[in-house]
Amino acid sequence: MRPGPAAAWDRAGARETLERKAWDVVVIGGGVTGAGVARDAVLRGLSVALVEAGDWGSGASSRTTKFAHGGLRYLEHLDLDLVRTALAERAVLLSIAPHLVRPVPFLIPAVRGSLPIWKVRAGLRIYDALAAGARLGRHRILDAGQARAHEPLLSADGLDGAGIYGDCLIRDARLVIETVADARRSGVVAASRLAVREVERWDGGWLGDVEDRRDGSRFTLRGAVWVNATGPWTDRLRRLAAPGVPPLLEPTKGIHVVLPWTSVPVRDPVALTAADGRLVFAVPEGGWTYVGTTDTRDAGDVDDLGIAGADVEYLLAVLGAALDVDPGPPAVAGAWAGWRPLVRSGDRDPDAIPRDEAIEETAPGFLTVAGGKLTTYRRMAEDTVDRVQELLGRAAGRCVTSVRPLVPSTPEGAGPPRGTPPETVARVRELFGPDAGSIFAQWLADPASAEPLAEGFPWSAAEVRRASLEMVESLEDLIDRRLSALPGGEPIGDEALVRAARVAAEAVGWDERREKREVGRFRDSPAGDPLERRA
Repeated sequence: MRPGPAAAWDRAGARETLERKAWDVVVIGGGVTGAGVARDAVLRGLSVALVEAGDWGSGASSRTTKFAHGGLRYLEHLDLDLVRTALAERAVLLSIAPHLVRPVPFLIPAVRGSLPIWKVRAGLRIYDALAAGARLGRHRILDAGQARAHEPLLSADGLDGAGIYGDCLIRDARLVIETVADARRSGVVAASRLAVREVERWDGGWLGDVEDRRDGSRFTLRGAVWVNATGPWTDRLRRLAAPGVPPLLEPTKGIHVVLPWTSVPVRDPVALTAADGRLVFAVPEGGWTYVGTTDTRDAGDVDDLGIAGADVEYLLAVLGAALDVDPGPPAVAGAWAGWRPLVRSGDRDPDAIPRDEAIEETAPGFLTVAGGKLTTYRRMAEDTVDRVQELLGRAAGRCVTSVRPLVPSTPEGAGPPRGTPPETVARVRELFGPDAGSIFAQWLADPASAEPLAEGFPWSAAEVRRASLEMVESLEDLIDRRLSALPGGEPIGDEALVRAARVAAEAVGWDERREKREVGRFRDSPAGDPLERRA
């Protein structure tokens, strides 16, 4: 039986063990791909170290459009294998992490001059066929009147009808957190805020000079095979192992804007065709609608998450052209930006660059895995660990990640107190899966722990306390990635920040000075007010 959730997050013990041992595999990067590689490797019997320079999932993995999908738009570029694989992996995610993946109907309007109805019909037929037995119901084609009845916000100009098809939303940051947690429960030794500064060969594989970003101390990390899974930062790490190696990636930046749902009250996710042919999605989420994404080449620093005003205006223009809404810039509550680690593909338009994975032996015993999609992370990890086993000269162990639940399947225990709003119960079950019962038990024992911490901040003290135990090092870790607050939403009020910091401090042992410092840092961070980062 796997240990409970709190036992999976001992950073102090992990930090000491990382330095003391030599590992079969060292994985650099704690996004969804690195976490998936570490989990798969340990479940095949390898000793695994996992280090992340920031927080788990704080790069590209928590800055997605939050879809677990096949990628309907990739059909236009005839990426049939990618779509088939992604649809199969969507089914796996629904099986191993059902609390994180939510099937919803998507609407794709057909508009004369941009997306003809015949193309919608053909694309959805192919999409259903590629999904085979993993379909989320059959698609439907609506005429213009039916489409407007289904989504009254659709502009009537040029509307020829629409298609409805099934796809999924996913809590992307929680997917990373729970993958890391299960990797640790299974034997991976992992710690965040550890940055690899240098690497060099040694007789047993590779040595790494690692900086602990909590206190500035350094130590040496040893491993037979290293896996670089650092997403947008891939080429930086590649150059440590092979100076002068040509770039592998061509990162693109994706922007999403967040508006109050009352400004764009769509009923379900809607795929909108921009004037340049790109699909942009408007997605309702709680009291918000988020819209994205852009996909632009940017030669800037991948550490820069600044949001260009032109990108915001582009997304608002798409909304205004496709829907009967007029959301000007004042309606924008926030925004978020993320870098996609796309593999280089010459001069192709960014939207046409394949989302295929690349697994490269950058130097002997030093693998790099890059590209792919959030939905296909598990398959990428499986392919990578196959290569790791080849390099180690071991017989291929059986991959079990397609059938092993991400969260231990334990009885939920206590149900929610009578009268708890259904949306509150759903949120707790989505965040914590089978462990939701521990939250409900606290609520029953202490009704005050079930109350929202502040107006506009729906999470309770019990939820904050439970989430704080997941190797939280800052309020941003807690609010953005553990509680899965929609990034880019309305800035969180001071009362909520102070109360959340107090609960977190009690859970993880911050002193009063650290507690106040975390509140100040959050206020000054992009998470505190994302639009301050607009370029």
